[in-house]
Amino acid sequence: MFGDLKRRLDRHAARAATAFAFDLGPRGRLRLDSLWVNVLKPGAAHSGHIHPHAVLSGTVYVVAPRGAGALRFEDPRLPLMMAAPPRRADAAPSQQRFVSIQPAEGDLVIWESWLRHEVLAGTARSPRLSLSFNYAWA
Repeated sequence: MFGDLKRRLDRHAARAATAFAFDLGPRGRLRLDSLWVNVLKPGAAHSGHIHPHAVLSGTVYVVAPRGAGALRFEDPRLPLMMAAPPRRADAAPSQQRFVSIQPAEGDLVIWESWLRHEVLAGTARSPRLSLSFNYAWA
């Protein structure tokens, strides 16, 4: 069971590495470094954070009830304290300060581990269950 999950995640991580244009070197590869279960109770949130020492991070949504909190990514330039006007509501997602993804059961989201992210409090009446993971550069 876990072997099958690892093989599937390895394939997605390899595709993400290609999409992110990683140069892993002639012998470089990514390896699954950690895997954990998240149970987020109704109304709970997970504050903003990064995943140090990892290259890729991701989440697979096993149970995502209606109203589950969104996964929100933060523009990494915000902490640089630059004077910048707010963005219009119709600005492209790549120009927004925050981009949120509303989870659905079966979704897989992979991102570069340095990207600050959080889980917003939701309105779901039952827990959200997900598997999160990190890939390191081997």
